[in-house]
Amino acid sequence: MRDRSPPRGFSLVELVVALVLGTVVLGAAGQLYLVTRRFFRLQSSVLEVHEGLRAAMQVLSAEVRELDTSGGDIVAVGPDSISIRATRGVDFVCAPAGTSSGGIVVRNSISSGYRDVDPARDRALVFRDGDPGTEDDDAWLDRGIASAGGAADCADGAAGTQFRLVGTLDSVWAGAPVRWYERVVYRLYQDEGGAWWLGVRSFSDGGWAALSPVAGPLLHPAGLRFSYHDTAGAVTADPGRVATVAITLRGAGSAVLQGVGGTYGHWVDSLATVVSLRNGRR
Repeated sequence: MRDRSPPRGFSLVELVVALVLGTVVLGAAGQLYLVTRRFFRLQSSVLEVHEGLRAAMQVLSAEVRELDTSGGDIVAVGPDSISIRATRGVDFVCAPAGTSSGGIVVRNSISSGYRDVDPARDRALVFRDGDPGTEDDDAWLDRGIASAGGAADCADGAAGTQFRLVGTLDSVWAGAPVRWYERVVYRLYQDEGGAWWLGVRSFSDGGWAALSPVAGPLLHPAGLRFSYHDTAGAVTADPGRVATVAITLRGAGSAVLQGVGGTYGHWVDSLATVVSLRNGRR
């Protein structure tokens, strides 16, 4: 004989217990998801701010470190901006310069720089030795660039590149260094979306280009601060007396985070350094 009684189901008590346990598990999983989500949002903001601050500080430190106050590399100073003659390359003359034509040939094998010379943006500082037996007549000749490029031979037959500068070049001998520079301004600025950045613009074709972002985002109004000091450590506003530059950056993450007590805000951090200028007295 077969048992024809219906299969036994769950009782009401069992269903209630299962429902309570499922609710507890789902609640714990949801809480874990929220905590994990907040953690990763916080870490993303920390990484964003730190990367922006490091990138901005790396650019500013490298630019400021190459400046020579006595040579006029600092054009103007401000609390949130600095105008400088930024080095873009270094070459060495390998044949006697054309006194009246302004022509020079530089040696290719020891050329350095992170981009090609651009006559529309760059200028040349050519070292004039004058009388090799004295330092009294030494000088850096500041010249515009009429044309760049073109293969030419050095005095010893090595491969070189020819440039024609604006103006005369008397007493510029083979071996003289040439610094290619452009006039730039670094400053704190706001983009169209309302975020604040370290921005840069260069002087090109007789006018200033538009500001473009370098790194950020930064806080406003204290996201970028410069402090200029002379050889005695005193604060100075005279570009010709600057020996060290203190740079302070303050960054803020773009994401809105929930903090302790249900408050909301952005992750904020800062980075500061002091840079000594090239050839500056310590």
